[in-house]
Amino acid sequence: MHIFGVEPGLFGAAFAAGGIVGVVSPELKTAVVRPSHRRRGVGRRLIDLALSMEASRHRPELFMGSVPDDPGGAAFLEATGFTFHSTVWNLDLPPDRAVPDAVWPDGVVARRFDRDLDVAALPAAVNEAFVGHPTPIVMEEEMVRASLDDPNILDDDAIILEDGQTGEIVGFCLADIRRADGRITSDHGEISMIGVRRDRRGQGLGRQLLRAGSTYLRRAGTPNVGLAVNARNEGALGLYESEGFIRVRTRDRWVRPVATPPA
Repeated sequence: MHIFGVEPGLFGAAFAAGGIVGVVSPELKTAVVRPSHRRRGVGRRLIDLALSMEASRHRPELFMGSVPDDPGGAAFLEATGFTFHSTVWNLDLPPDRAVPDAVWPDGVVARRFDRDLDVAALPAAVNEAFVGHPTPIVMEEEMVRASLDDPNILDDDAIILEDGQTGEIVGFCLADIRRADGRITSDHGEISMIGVRRDRRGQGLGRQLLRAGSTYLRRAGTPNVGLAVNARNEGALGLYESEGFIRVRTRDRWVRPVATPPA
């Protein structure tokens, strides 16, 4: 929930004897069942719930994830009607790799998240930037609002690029730092989302946002910087590797049409 400030309504759960035995989140592409309650149909029920959740949000497909060293996870997804979609790489920036300063072109202003301006504007910018993305990413205003009262998510964690004349958001970089009671609890920080408005691409803004986000994470106290990218997004993968990020592990994405009847 910390990653995107996801509100509780974007999670579903299975209960038994007054306790939670399984959790599903289409937004985080995750379904988990306690070992004591596996092979009882709980996982299938959670997938059915996830399908209905995505249908209520008018989304055509449900995505779920698995890791290569978990054949049981892949077998479960196949058995519940999913097909393999793509591979996602996790990349890390070596701590000793220098990060150049971000240089912004004329007419573009970089600033931190502004609660008075960006609660509705940021989701619109994210959704526009990720149209046609290999793994659909949708941000809703409720997600942003859910993060505003979390003391472990700072306004500084979001770098906003705006047009100096119109004030419109043209790019963004969102950082994820693990905090508890306002204190950093890990030396590893993530660039959780980075994007540029489609009509502003080709100006090097993505590269500068990557540099700005990496610098922010290091200065905040997380010298180890990571991010994730879909292997189908060859342009982004090439950009990250050209800036010194290296591939460290992978996971898979599986997809199922929401209109498909439950298995």
